[in-house]
Amino acid sequence: MKKISLFIFISISSLNAFSQIDKGVFLFSANGNYSKTNTENGVSTNLNQTNGQYLSIGIFAEYFIMKNIVGGVGLDYNWNKEIRLNHLNFNNFYQTENMDLKSHILMPNIFLGYYYHIIDKLYLNTNLKFGYGKYNSHYNTLYAGASYGTDDELNNVNDEYVRGNESNYKYDYFVAQISPELTYFFSKRFGVNLGLGGIEYGMIDWKKDNSSWIVNFNPNYWVLGFKIKI
Repeated sequence: MKKISLFIFISISSLNAFSQIDKGVFLFSANGNYSKTNTENGVSTNLNQTNGQYLSIGIFAEYFIMKNIVGGVGLDYNWNKEIRLNHLNFNNFYQTENMDLKSHILMPNIFLGYYYHIIDKLYLNTNLKFGYGKYNSHYNTLYAGASYGTDDELNNVNDEYVRGNESNYKYDYFVAQISPELTYFFSKRFGVNLGLGGIEYGMIDWKKDNSSWIVNFNPNYWVLGFKIKI
């Protein structure tokens, strides 16, 4: 809600500004988002919890090939950190696991976009973007388990353990994304934009076709940024 309020405030406070975009105009833009989540799912005997922090930053260069059509290049950086907890309890057996997972990717991209003039200095622009990079991930996990009950129930067997594991891994990531934005130019050279989510197709493994579709218009993941005419 803070992002939406800021966007509306800037728009209203600059109604007397003037802006025009046309063929040959060059734009530099940057945007970003930071969010935190805390989710739980499962049942009392098998409970999962994830505490996550997510950062995304992007810089882009756009050139108006035609009056409403732009082509451009950009660079996206995504950083994620998650702490995952699991509690498993059944048949006199209990196990708990704590995993710390960090990952990041630097992803160059190219895109083609269209600007639709809504009113005055406000535009709805949509970009079709293609990006490729390598995800770098690191995790360490610690899990422990034990049986419980009377000695007769356990037949005098002590089944307790504490184990850990740590690893790094990399994988290729290709993405194709359609993302709508609202852009408002509050002066001849400067504007603000609000990314509204989008539809994304991501592929991890080319040979095995390990891919997925993501449709996400959740305001928690909207990105706020600025544009400058050069």
